[in-house]
Amino acid sequence: MIRKFLDFPGITFCECDGGEEAISRAREFKPDWVTMDVHMPGLNGFQSTEALRIACPTARVMIVTSDNQPHFRQISREVGAIGLLAKENLMALRMMLAKEIADKKSRETKGQAAQ
Repeated sequence: MIRKFLDFPGITFCECDGGEEAISRAREFKPDWVTMDVHMPGLNGFQSTEALRIACPTARVMIVTSDNQPHFRQISREVGAIGLLAKENLMALRMMLAKEIADKKSRETKGQAAQ
């Protein structure tokens, strides 16, 4: 569902079945962004986020969950996620990523023009 909602031209996705796979794949994929659910088999989303941030420190992790408990926001920050969004608020995530993509392209264009 999230992949379909966030599908932008020029974006490459890597989907994983659980936290352990996400950590392993992040080492090779080197993602700019990661969306992480809280409830997963094996490591939960908080444990996975903490380990992923160590394995791939430049990745920005957004916890996206349908279980929007008040204390989850604090835990998300503590493990290194940039935030927590409820799955019913995916438009906010889409808008944030669209802005990030536009900003990145603008920086790349300015960098090429300066050369």
